[in-house]
Amino acid sequence: MCHIRQLDYFDVESMTQAFEHIDLVIFIPSIIHPSFKRLPEVENLVQAAQKAQVKQIFYIGFYADQHNNPFHMSPYFAYAERLLASSRLNYTYIRMAMYMDPLKPYLPELVKMKKLIYPVGDGRINYISRHDIAKGVIAILQQPEAWGGRYLLSGHSYSMPELATILSEAAGSTINYAPVSLDTFASMYDEPKGFGALLASMYDAAARGLLDQHADDYQKLVNDTPQTFAQFLSQS
Repeated sequence: MCHIRQLDYFDVESMTQAFEHIDLVIFIPSIIHPSFKRLPEVENLVQAAQKAQVKQIFYIGFYADQHNNPFHMSPYFAYAERLLASSRLNYTYIRMAMYMDPLKPYLPELVKMKKLIYPVGDGRINYISRHDIAKGVIAILQQPEAWGGRYLLSGHSYSMPELATILSEAAGSTINYAPVSLDTFASMYDEPKGFGALLASMYDAAARGLLDQHADDYQKLVNDTPQTFAQFLSQS
């Protein structure tokens, strides 16, 4: 039987009540910004899990968390991991590479522009599908001996010219790589206000080589290989 419990990441009491008699919590952060507004989420997670005596937390993080990463959400992910480490809770830290999924609905706009404009330069980005992320998390869930580890669920890394070629083949229309500046990109996608700068900071990280991360954790956990971008785009 499935029981649905409502909680509010910004209300520690609602989280505590939702966690009662729950052994394992899989925590997926919200997508609000700026970064500091997310801090209460993980603080409340720790407090609620301690009060409810949760036995294990799976924390779903992001790979743009290095100490020198300019991504505006990087401070949050760094803080979250260190807070968990100091909490005395049992936790598994799962970092994700970049989602492939948003590129599919973005493809018609790219076809119209005839260009991929990410301000990445010569940088490479490692992409993985949400479906493969879910498979990786489920694989860890099914292997208690793997709990307590730190994992990177990554797929394949692409340069932007390589990605433009793959997108062109999927769309049946030529898309060239023609990067705009970070400021131009931020102004083009600044809805809601401030989101453009956040996105630009992520591609700044990519330009610095900080999103070209790969691990074989997925292959070891799932006993399979993650989808390529071409395979993902070929699916309806």
